[in-house]
Amino acid sequence: MQRPLRTALMLAGSVVALCLVFSIGFVAGATALGPGIPPPLVLAGEPPPDVKDEDEEVDFSLFWEAWRVLQDNFYDGPLAAEALREGAIRGLADATDDPYTRYHDPEQARRSSISLSGSFVGVGIRVEVRDGFPFVTQPLPRSPAEAAGIGANEYVLAVDGVSTRGIALAEFGRIVRGERGSPVTLTLRRQGETTERDVTIVRDRIIVQSVTTKVFEDVGYLRIANFSSRTSGEVRRALSGFRTAGVDRLVIDLRNNPGGLLDASVAVTSRFLPEGELILRRESRNDPTHVYNAVSGFRDLRTPLVVLVNGGSASGSEVFAGALQAHGRAMLIGEQTHGKGSVQELHRLSDGSIMRVTTGIWFTPAGVALAGAGSGLTPDLEVQLAEAQIGADDDPVLTAGLEAVRALPLDVSR
Repeated sequence: MQRPLRTALMLAGSVVALCLVFSIGFVAGATALGPGIPPPLVLAGEPPPDVKDEDEEVDFSLFWEAWRVLQDNFYDGPLAAEALREGAIRGLADATDDPYTRYHDPEQARRSSISLSGSFVGVGIRVEVRDGFPFVTQPLPRSPAEAAGIGANEYVLAVDGVSTRGIALAEFGRIVRGERGSPVTLTLRRQGETTERDVTIVRDRIIVQSVTTKVFEDVGYLRIANFSSRTSGEVRRALSGFRTAGVDRLVIDLRNNPGGLLDASVAVTSRFLPEGELILRRESRNDPTHVYNAVSGFRDLRTPLVVLVNGGSASGSEVFAGALQAHGRAMLIGEQTHGKGSVQELHRLSDGSIMRVTTGIWFTPAGVALAGAGSGLTPDLEVQLAEAQIGADDDPVLTAGLEAVRALPLDVSR
């Protein structure tokens, strides 16, 4: 048997360790194939020591029957054993019937970790797929891409001379990122133009800010895009800057904020509530009741405050908005939030992949459970965005927020 095939089949054995974790092990090197018999040299991992008796009785031979049917009959087969393994592991997560329990392969896990860390090594562009090519929607501020003159609305036609037509965004991100200090050449064409140009960029560490600020006369506008490991510090610096600028009212925009790290959302929420105040209560299988209270540190308890939300405000942003609304610290303006009232833990597997598992549900201090259709937070003042851009001068939700916060009384003792 050729070495690549042997290696592929041996790797496929981990599907038994993960997909058949409650079965008894198979013996490697079977020579006769029949219904329910693993292919030759497919190795089986050991089941966990605490496997239950009733799980041992489950007959997993059907899995191997399905495997063999695919390998023997699929028109474009035989299929790569690694692909079958990956599909089986994803099927484990899908079998929970929970939309937030998911398997991330090693590359997906790496990108997820980078997103939550708030920094990465690359050139600093946000892209989407348009007309079959990566399309630059925005160069990140102070990034190597911005310094090299790359702007929004440009197609990336090639990377180091290799066409990007039809490339998946995950693969595009992999080849654009690399070692700090190394060069990469992008072939670009502006939208609506025919001229192509090559731009060579030296990769560097990119800091992705989750917080942006603006001042509208006497009102500070603070937009939080997500809750990463850097968010709490960025919020602290923003609040300090507002104080220096003499800002005495605040609008916090959480629209389209999908959440992020629970600890980060708790830390940011703590900046606006007295120490010890309840932020959320979590119920889980292994810990029936766990409470998260506001922690000590830099905080603002007096500045008049409103929070902007919409259907894209989910998870950690609902933790923040729900706690401030429940304690009367801020009014919510905008649209009903998404309604994601569950907590996920990331379990890293031996090859660097991750199983993202829903481990519990959480409740706001008002006892509201945000799980299921129509279960999001209801704003105190409902305003729809319509066609305007978030944060733009014609944004009706922001306009309503500015009017509302200016109508709140100032605490002159602060």
